[in-house]
Amino acid sequence: MSTDSPVADRARLDRVQRRFGEFAAEYAALPLYAALCRELARDDEAAALLLVARPGQARPVLWLAAVHDLVLKNPGSPAAQWFPSVVGPGMTPDGDPWPDVRQFALAHRDELVERIATHGTQTNEVNRAVYVALGLALAAADVPDLPVALLELGASAGLLLGVERYAVELTAPEAREGEGPVRLGDPGSSVRCSGVDRRCAAHRLVDHGVGLPHVVARVGLDLEPVDVADDDAVRWLEACLWPDVPGRVERFRAARSLLRDDAQTLVAGDMVDDLPAALALAAAGPGPDGHLVVLTSWALTYLEPARRADVLHHLRAAAADVRALSWLSAEPPGCVPGLVTPAEGLEGNTVLGLHRWRDGRALEPMVLGSCHPHGAWVDVSLEVVESTVLQRYSH
Repeated sequence: MSTDSPVADRARLDRVQRRFGEFAAEYAALPLYAALCRELARDDEAAALLLVARPGQARPVLWLAAVHDLVLKNPGSPAAQWFPSVVGPGMTPDGDPWPDVRQFALAHRDELVERIATHGTQTNEVNRAVYVALGLALAAADVPDLPVALLELGASAGLLLGVERYAVELTAPEAREGEGPVRLGDPGSSVRCSGVDRRCAAHRLVDHGVGLPHVVARVGLDLEPVDVADDDAVRWLEACLWPDVPGRVERFRAARSLLRDDAQTLVAGDMVDDLPAALALAAAGPGPDGHLVVLTSWALTYLEPARRADVLHHLRAAAADVRALSWLSAEPPGCVPGLVTPAEGLEGNTVLGLHRWRDGRALEPMVLGSCHPHGAWVDVSLEVVESTVLQRYSH
């Protein structure tokens, strides 16, 4: 449904609508969001609302999140019936959601434009705990007895900082007979995360007696951290989740409830400029004989490439003040300085990497493997598992 409304920047709108079309094609399995994006790719008036986004933010997911936020705020609207996050899984009607959603978006134009102009998407997919848990176990495999402080960069509400408080289940591929699931974290937790462990790396770790370390401090650094007790701010985070994907919203709500009174510190600051202070704050938890584990998950990619090396520089400097420091990264290929990604052999667009310093000395950076960006599967090399365990025994 195109309109005759004039568009000030036709070239920009064409690019935006092309992105909507690409999103619809890439995520065709999403009944709601794919349907909306197909229409947005040819509806000038509705798609043009995205043009007010800040530089680098004019992406389909921002338009979708802004509408989702308003729908969550107005659960009695006709548009809300198409969102499983409002009416419940399996309760949406058959048919075309676009007429109701388009009418809703344009009727709330001012609010929608305000959100698009002032917000950015913040992905708090709790199921990322699948690869965070496995990566954390690997990061601490050679120093299993050291107390750990977690520092997440780009933490948003800090939900991944509670990884050891979740029930994380890693299941073997169907082809691996006799391999039951491996459970990390708290098996009785109300927050349930699961993914396929393609090479049974977690099974190998458990065979060696390696699990999650003892976490004594949690710090998150973000430009705009979100207090889990702030209902309006948390609603935006929930709106950034895709309601089409079963379990995401429910898992988010469970994690928020679990961590509402949790002892973690969220700091407002720049990922580079304020990193030294955040490192010092986190390291104070376990003290100089502890293990500081820094986590980035699709956060470094939003930094300008020239600034990414500054993150590594600050980590090197901080490593001199603690017994052990590790950087667990889950970022797109080529994003993490010092990490050489193989040209072939890694599926997916998220590379799991590990930088480590022990007693101030840098160890060789490692590509652990790859994973689905939301934790649906993780593929970690068994050679990496064996080498980390071997270093444990060599201490």
